[in-house]
Amino acid sequence: MIYTNTEKEINRRNGMGSWMKNYSLTENGKDWDYCVGLSYRRREMKTSNGRKNIGRLFNNLYELDDSVNGFVVDELDDIGIGIHHHLIVSSSLSEDIFKRTVQNSWDRKGMNWVENYDSSRDYVGYMCKHIGKTNRNVFDVFNKSLIKN
Repeated sequence: MIYTNTEKEINRRNGMGSWMKNYSLTENGKDWDYCVGLSYRRREMKTSNGRKNIGRLFNNLYELDDSVNGFVVDELDDIGIGIHHHLIVSSSLSEDIFKRTVQNSWDRKGMNWVENYDSSRDYVGYMCKHIGKTNRNVFDVFNKSLIKN
């Protein structure tokens, strides 16, 4: 795993962050609703397992709100082994129901936090800071494409 941080890569990540930040305004006609952080009790090393877990969370939210959507970004832990997830989400669910659904979906896996999205903070920039630095620093959409038939 080699981290590189060339000017071109930094500009690409910054551009991706701007695109993600504005996506909800463009596509949903409103800003993001929630920021979510998800970690694991035990080190999760496989992106594929992370995607399955994120897919289950999406299914639980989608059952309550069929308009839920957003982005998820995987980041490596401080020693570069395990992954954790950052999400920005648009949802019509109340804060209480959204938080409870995330908590019920994730508590057995690890820790989670949810807060209201505040566009004056650079949460999306924070999410995007490592995308592409390794093959495990990836992003994905948080939408119906996660539903497995």
